[in-house]
Amino acid sequence: MDLQIRGKTALVTGASKGIGKAIALDLAREGVRVLVCARSQNALDEVIAESKAAGHEYQMSGFVCDLSDRSSRETLISQIRESGHVVSILVHNVGGPSPTSVMDTHMAAWAQGFDQLFQSVVHLNQAFVPDMQEAKWGRILCVTSISVLEPIAGLAVSNSIRSATTAMLKTLSDELAPYGITVNCVAPGTIATDRLNNLMQARMQKSGQTQAEYEAEYLKAIPMGRLGTPQEFSAVAVFLASGPASYVTGSTITLDGGKRRSTY
Repeated sequence: MDLQIRGKTALVTGASKGIGKAIALDLAREGVRVLVCARSQNALDEVIAESKAAGHEYQMSGFVCDLSDRSSRETLISQIRESGHVVSILVHNVGGPSPTSVMDTHMAAWAQGFDQLFQSVVHLNQAFVPDMQEAKWGRILCVTSISVLEPIAGLAVSNSIRSATTAMLKTLSDELAPYGITVNCVAPGTIATDRLNNLMQARMQKSGQTQAEYEAEYLKAIPMGRLGTPQEFSAVAVFLASGPASYVTGSTITLDGGKRRSTY
């Protein structure tokens, strides 16, 4: 299938590893000019080198940014504008806050989570969506979590603020649909990433189980009996960023091997 995105420019945040890295590399494989953003220059250099070694059509460009910090985001926006790039595919991928219960979460942590997961998305949208509106074409994707459909115990900040972000993006999808811009969320549930591994380690310690015992019990709850890969996640995300996906908007697509028990 021709995805009809060759030559377009994408910004992928949190692109140094896991899901973000997989999306960046797959977009580059489709002939997209990819701008990658992460907090570490060394990590960015590794992704760019991997893309170059794969012989992708365009050289990736890297930008160091801490998405939880407004001034850092403003620097990112300025650097991209000064480079002359016009972003038409915007992929929001931000790491999750530390696990806490509602009552144990301090007000500062709520505020930080809001800036990290919500404000960063709004800020980058306001910077790059006007160009999409002018071009009458654009794709906005946000990597969220299955917790927006089924809250996960111990993830108070992520459950709450990612759900708010999802609602905001659903509202935005209505506003941008007349411009040929789609807005969708892609929600990982059981994808093998550092984030999932860290959460599993924390829960394993609380349960008192060995790692083998905990993993066996965890995988038993997944109908496919295994974790998904970042590449499997990326395949869905890249399709949603494509031309043929032009009638998919305002949706949350989950990737969890069937673990989620709800019908929506």
